[in-house]
Parts: sequence; C-alpha cells; structure tokens
Amino acid sequence: MTIDERCRKLPVVKSQKCSWKGGERRNDGATLSYPVYSDGVRDWIRAFYELELADQNYVEHYQNLHDKKIAEMNRDEILTCMTALIRGERFCDGLIASALEDGSLEELSERLNSLTRP
Repeated sequence: MTIDERCRKLPVVKSQKCSWKGGERRNDGATLSYPVYSDGVRDWIRAFYELELADQNYVEHYQNLHDKKIAEMNRDEILTCMTALIRGERFCDGLIASALEDGSLEELSERLNSLTRP
C-alpha cells in the first residue's frame, strides 16, 4: 500500500470541544488535569500509528515549517505536524485538545485528504 493510500484510510478529524478530568490539588500545590478525548479522536490516533504515518524525524522537519499556512503544506509537512501534535501530547496534556478546538487539526485532516485523493 502506498503512503497516499494509507493517508486516505486515516479518518478526517472534526473540530470539537474537549472535556477535562482531574483537577485535584496535590500536597505540593500542583493541580493535575487531563483532556478526555472522544472515541473518534482516540481511533484517529490509533489509526495514525497503525497506518505507519508518523514522521520519524518530525522534530527536525517541524523546525523547517516556521509559520507556513496549512493550505500551503504538502502531504509530508502535514504528517510532520500531525506527528508533532500526537507526540507532543505526551509532554503537554491538551495539545491535541487545543488543535481540535481551534480547528487546526480538522484543517490538517481535510488538507491531507484532499492532497491524497486519486
């Protein structure tokens, strides 16, 4: 299966508001909360990995994107951004939630879909 075929199998993610859980204050004063993603978002993340779409050099590639508009990105640049979002969530709870809420993840998904259509 080609990379374009794999990209076409990735569902388009729609913008949405995410709820948060937690928020309990620890003894050291920190408050820990985390976003609760819908089944669709969790399925999208799982599919992204199963389809082997992750950019293994996303840190280096992401630095080269600067402030490029999504509408001007090619397929590989979009995959770089998606990889950065998914991997970045490990270090910053809510990174994907922000992209869902501001519409940028939906825009990335739709752009990828339009670029890889036959």
